Amino acid sequence: MAYVTPSYRGYRLETFVFRDQDAAPAEHKHDRTLAVSVRISQSAADDPASPFEPKLFRLESVLFDAIGDARRAGDEFGRSLVDDIIHGNQTEV
Repeated sequence: MAYVTPSYRGYRLETFVFRDQDAAPAEHKHDRTLAVSVRISQSAADDPASPFEPKLFRLESVLFDAIGDARRAGDEFGRSLVDDIIHGNQTEV
């Protein structure tokens, strides 16, 4: 399921929460099996001719047992990536 942050500093953030396929089969309901990815793209209000292509980033090494926790972590992760883009730091895909 995707959760959209309409605009953060001129970028659109979409947080995706999904079951991690690499996680061991869950014996208990609340095993940490939820993973997070964030897609960053230009906001619609910005110049559509911008060279910035949408990019997808996965929050590595952290799994969650609650959708809300995963979504909040994804939102924060996306905002930190946008801050890095704005400040000119290179971000690996």
